[in-house]
Amino acid sequence: MNLSKIKVIIADDDVIKGVDIRKALEFNGIRNIMTVRNQEKLWEQIYHGEDKVDLIVTDMQYPLEAGEAIDKEAGLKLIERMKKEKIDIPIIVCSSLNYSIPDILGSVWYNELNDLDSGFKEALGRLEKDS
Repeated sequence: MNLSKIKVIIADDDVIKGVDIRKALEFNGIRNIMTVRNQEKLWEQIYHGEDKVDLIVTDMQYPLEAGEAIDKEAGLKLIERMKKEKIDIPIIVCSSLNYSIPDILGSVWYNELNDLDSGFKEALGRLEKDS
């Protein structure tokens, strides 16, 4: 899979973290990256976006809709809804909490001690191997 040709959506309401994730994805060759701050915008892109979404990078805690408070289970709700609706888009969780979630492409721990570039390289390597 040519990573430079895939479309990635980052779902995270933290601007600084979003920039850090974007840089790590770009370091790994991904160029078509969009950031959304809530799930409402994410679902709009999945269902109505101009381009097919090839990968989602999600935080675990962010608003479900614009103007709402942070939902502490937003990432889990996203994963469950995608399973329920049989939407087959790989997911990488990137959170300040170190998650291990079955049935997703991978998890990258967002921590100042962790190398995001390497974390995403490992998860993206699974994407390339699975395609």
